[in-house]
Amino acid sequence: MTVYYDNWCKNCIRFMNLIRQLDWFNLISCRELRNEEHTNNAAGLNPGLAEEQLASVHKGIWKYGYDSLYRIIIRLPLFWLLVPVFWILKITRLGSRVYKQLAVNRHIVPLHCRKEDCCERV
Repeated sequence: MTVYYDNWCKNCIRFMNLIRQLDWFNLISCRELRNEEHTNNAAGLNPGLAEEQLASVHKGIWKYGYDSLYRIIIRLPLFWLLVPVFWILKITRLGSRVYKQLAVNRHIVPLHCRKEDCCERV
């Protein structure tokens, strides 16, 4: 499974660093959403939706938001005891509501310069 996270978001970066540490079986590949080298080969990725919510692809099927989070949780042995709780949150859609609220309130810090926005000062 490949996860695309917003590398301009401090919380997203912290979360993905935690996932890398807990992914003992190397089942999750983490990619930066705002890195063209990572997204150029992401056929089917909805960039607009992915900028708002965590995106993941597994066997060609894209998921966003809480569904991506659920995909991550079921791959981490440390969280296997909590999978039933996450599953209930998934089927009741309560998890999606909470996730969207957190995603809306996150802080984006663009520490970059886009080609079209940058100019050399002479």
